[in-house]
Amino acid sequence: MHLIHTGRAPQYLVDTVQSVITSSRRHLTSSETTDYVKRTTRTKFGERRFSHSGPAAWNSLPPHLRTIIDTNVFKRHLKAFLFTESFA
Repeated sequence: MHLIHTGRAPQYLVDTVQSVITSSRRHLTSSETTDYVKRTTRTKFGERRFSHSGPAAWNSLPPHLRTIIDTNVFKRHLKAFLFTESFA
Protein backbone atom coordinates (compact mmCIF):
# COMPACT_ATOMS: atom_id res chain seq x y z
CA MET A 1 0.00 0.00 0.00
CA HIS A 2 2.89 2.38 0.65
CA LEU A 3 4.11 1.98 -2.92
CA ILE A 4 0.59 2.56 -4.21
CA HIS A 5 0.29 5.67 -2.06
CA THR A 6 3.61 7.06 -3.27
CA GLY A 7 2.90 6.19 -6.92
CA ARG A 8 5.61 3.56 -7.38
CA ALA A 9 3.50 0.38 -7.52
CA PRO A 10 2.71 -1.63 -10.65
CA GLN A 11 -0.44 -0.51 -12.43
CA TYR A 12 -2.32 -3.76 -11.77
CA LEU A 13 -2.07 -3.09 -8.02
CA VAL A 14 -3.00 0.57 -8.38
CA ASP A 15 -6.14 -0.49 -10.26
CA THR A 16 -7.33 -2.68 -7.36
CA VAL A 17 -7.68 0.12 -4.79
CA GLN A 18 -9.28 3.56 -4.75
CA SER A 19 -8.45 6.48 -2.50
CA VAL A 20 -11.14 8.23 -0.52
CA ILE A 21 -10.38 11.49 -2.34
CA THR A 22 -11.05 10.04 -5.80
CA SER A 23 -14.15 8.15 -4.66
CA SER A 24 -15.95 11.19 -3.25
CA ARG A 25 -18.02 13.37 -5.53
CA ARG A 26 -17.31 16.59 -3.64
CA HIS A 27 -13.78 17.72 -2.94
CA LEU A 28 -13.72 19.34 0.47
CA THR A 29 -10.58 20.45 2.21
CA SER A 30 -11.40 18.06 5.04
CA SER A 31 -11.55 15.18 2.55
CA GLU A 32 -7.82 15.42 1.83
CA THR A 33 -6.79 12.25 3.58
CA THR A 34 -4.50 9.29 3.05
CA ASP A 35 -7.30 6.74 3.52
CA TYR A 36 -8.36 4.19 0.92
CA VAL A 37 -11.77 2.66 0.27
CA LYS A 38 -12.29 -0.94 1.36
CA ARG A 39 -14.30 -2.76 -1.27
CA THR A 40 -17.33 -4.45 0.23
CA THR A 41 -17.63 -8.20 0.12
CA ARG A 42 -20.39 -10.67 0.81
CA THR A 43 -18.18 -13.42 2.19
CA LYS A 44 -15.31 -13.75 4.61
CA PHE A 45 -13.22 -15.11 1.75
CA GLY A 46 -13.65 -11.81 -0.09
CA GLU A 47 -12.11 -9.95 2.85
CA ARG A 48 -8.82 -11.70 2.11
CA ARG A 49 -8.49 -9.98 -1.26
CA PHE A 50 -5.90 -7.26 -1.57
CA SER A 51 -8.57 -4.76 -2.62
CA HIS A 52 -10.14 -5.16 0.84
CA SER A 53 -7.32 -6.16 3.21
CA GLY A 54 -4.74 -3.72 1.82
CA PRO A 55 -6.80 -0.58 2.46
CA ALA A 56 -8.00 -1.99 5.81
CA ALA A 57 -4.43 -2.44 7.02
CA TRP A 58 -3.31 0.92 5.59
CA ASN A 59 -6.22 2.82 7.17
CA SER A 60 -5.45 1.28 10.56
CA LEU A 61 -1.97 2.83 10.61
CA PRO A 62 -1.49 6.10 12.51
CA PRO A 63 -1.47 9.24 10.32
CA HIS A 64 2.18 10.04 10.98
CA LEU A 65 3.18 6.74 9.33
CA ARG A 66 0.92 7.21 6.30
CA THR A 67 2.48 10.57 5.44
CA ILE A 68 6.05 9.25 5.13
CA ILE A 69 7.16 9.32 1.48
CA ASP A 70 10.57 7.58 1.63
CA THR A 71 10.08 3.80 1.57
CA ASN A 72 13.12 2.97 3.71
CA VAL A 73 12.09 5.47 6.38
CA PHE A 74 8.52 4.12 6.24
CA LYS A 75 9.74 0.55 6.75
CA ARG A 76 11.88 1.56 9.71
CA HIS A 77 9.07 3.48 11.40
CA LEU A 78 6.54 0.73 10.64
CA LYS A 79 8.80 -1.88 12.22
CA ALA A 80 9.23 0.30 15.33
CA PHE A 81 5.47 0.92 15.50
CA LEU A 82 4.60 -2.77 15.19
CA PHE A 83 7.24 -3.68 17.75
CA THR A 84 5.81 -1.26 20.31
CA GLU A 85 2.25 -2.43 19.54
CA SER A 86 3.22 -6.05 20.23
CA PHE A 87 4.01 -5.17 23.84
CA ALA A 88 0.90 -3.03 24.40
